[in-house]
Amino acid sequence: MNQTLPTADLNTAGTTDVIPSVAIDRIIAQRNEGIALFMQAMECLATARRILLDASGDIFLYGFEDCVTDSVRCMDKPEEAKRNITRLADRKIWDRLMTDTGMYTFMSSCQRDEWNSQLMSDTCPEITLDNVLATFRHLNASKMQTFEQGLIDVYRKLSWDYRTNNPCRLGKRIIIENLLYRWSNGRVTLDCSGREAQDDLVRPFYLLEGRNVPDFRSSIGAQYGEFIGNGDNVGKLLEGEYFTVRGYQKGTVHIVFKRPDLVESKRLVRTVLIFTESSDQLSRATDRVPGLPASPGYVQ
Repeated sequence: MNQTLPTADLNTAGTTDVIPSVAIDRIIAQRNEGIALFMQAMECLATARRILLDASGDIFLYGFEDCVTDSVRCMDKPEEAKRNITRLADRKIWDRLMTDTGMYTFMSSCQRDEWNSQLMSDTCPEITLDNVLATFRHLNASKMQTFEQGLIDVYRKLSWDYRTNNPCRLGKRIIIENLLYRWSNGRVTLDCSGREAQDDLVRPFYLLEGRNVPDFRSSIGAQYGEFIGNGDNVGKLLEGEYFTVRGYQKGTVHIVFKRPDLVESKRLVRTVLIFTESSDQLSRATDRVPGLPASPGYVQ
């Protein structure tokens, strides 16, 4: 037996007895307006990303999508959303400014690590003209102290197991362990820390001669990174301006200095002695290097 289902006609004017309290035309209008506003917001976000990407000078604004997602989830906390996108933008822009101006050249490896940690922290310095100028002026004014500290940082990583590594002086040759990165397939490359270590080592020589320090993108570290990256240059010699570099499969790098007059300059000798005077490595080194004094004096 066939049964006929009841039907109802909807009146958009709101006079039907079936759904007397719903105005369909108003609901549809709200739906259309909401979608239109959503699409406008999409266009605004795309524009914001493009502008921030241009400001950063990068090809991808990593973290932008996370900022958008967090903002949607916490719409009742607009200040938090603003803080997140501001930090993201400032980190990218700081990196661009430091790179494009060559200011990374005036940072030692440890300073770079500290700077990067600060950028990724809640205390990321805000991008303002005053902050940028103050940072650049400070780096330029303290570059000699920075370069001396960079040399100390390299010395701190040396192993006294190698007899050529003298804890009291730079010497003609030093051997740095684990400067090259060894991949599982046997390939050897120079990573950022390895490049920065070589740059830390060479910068004081330029300043001792009153010369401009090469930009970090064309420095000895960058040159050796490209040299060793060719794949067939492990064990081969790269001639630098102030020292030669030869890397080996096990990751060690041999540095031979070409300017003994600079190596033996009072300022470099004093820098090394300041490190050894305060280093607990010195006491361990005296057991391995015959005739090494227990407490070297400062050079005046």
